[in-house]
Amino acid sequence: MSSKSLKKLNKHLLWQALDAVPSPALIIDAQHRDRQVVYANPSVAMALGLHPNELIGRTSDSLADTIFDPVSEEPWRPRVAQGGCLELHPAALYDQPGKAGYWLLTTAVVDPPISPLMTSTGSFRAADLWTRGLRDERTDGTTGIPSRNSLVEVLTRDWSIARRQQQRISVIVFEIDALESYQNLFGRHATDTCLRRVAHAIAISLQRASDYCARVGNDRFAVLIGSVEEERVAQFAERIAQRIRDLAIHHPRSQLARYVTVSWALASEVPGLLAEESGLLEDAEARINVKASGEAPGRDGDLNVDAG
Repeated sequence: MSSKSLKKLNKHLLWQALDAVPSPALIIDAQHRDRQVVYANPSVAMALGLHPNELIGRTSDSLADTIFDPVSEEPWRPRVAQGGCLELHPAALYDQPGKAGYWLLTTAVVDPPISPLMTSTGSFRAADLWTRGLRDERTDGTTGIPSRNSLVEVLTRDWSIARRQQQRISVIVFEIDALESYQNLFGRHATDTCLRRVAHAIAISLQRASDYCARVGNDRFAVLIGSVEEERVAQFAERIAQRIRDLAIHHPRSQLARYVTVSWALASEVPGLLAEESGLLEDAEARINVKASGEAPGRDGDLNVDAG
C-alpha cells in the first residue's frame, strides 16, 4: 500500500472512530490560515446548537469569543447552544514528523452546567446532549443531523426562491438497503452507529453552504440542492452512494452486496410560476417506494439501485 493510500485509510479510520464516540470531538486544520473545521462529530455539533455539516468549513474564530491557541495552557472554549462554554483540549495530529497538520479537540467540562444531568463540578455528560437532541424536533436524535421537519422548512423557503427566480431545485432521497435485516442481525446499537456513519458520509459530501441534508425516515436521508442541472445532481448522488459503500459496513444479509449500500431517487424541477407548493420530497420518496414494491421506476435516472 502506498503512503498516500495509507494516509487516506488512517484518516478514514479516525473519522469512523470519532463518529462512534459519544463525547464531543472536532478537528481543525492547523495549516489553514483561518484554522477551519474539517471534521465534527454529532455530539460536538449538538453541543454547539448546529449540525456537523454546518460546522465543516467554519473558522475557529467564528465559534468562540477567544482566539484558538493550541499552545496555550488554557482550553479553547467555543460557545454552546445555551450560552455556556464547552472546554476543548487540543492534541496535535501529525501528517509528517515534527509538523502538526491538524488539531484534534476533545471535551473536558461545560460551565455552567446545561441541565440537571450535568455533575455539580460541570463535567460533561454526553447523554445530556443526546437527550436534548431527542427533544428537539428539528434535529434527529440518533444522527445529529437535521430532521424531516427542518428539511421541509428549508425546502419550502428555497422552493419559493427558485420559483421566483426560475431556477432548478432538486431533492435526492437515499434509502439504506435492507436496514431492517441489518438491525435484526446486529441489534439497535449497531444500527444506530450505522445510521450515524451514513449520515456523516452524506453531510461531508455537501459542497456548498446552501446544500442541505436531513434524516427523513427510519432508513432514509434526503439532500436538497438548488441551481444545479439535473444530470450533475444525479452524478453527485452516485458519488454519495459510492462513498457509503466505501465505508465497508459489513452486511451479511444484504442481497445486493457484502456491505451496506443505498438506493437513491431524484426529483428535480424548475417550479412553475403559478405553482403553490413543492412536492419534490414526496415525489422522490414515491420513486423509492416504487423500487421497494418491485415495480419499474418512472424515467431513467429517477431511481438508482446501488448494487455494490
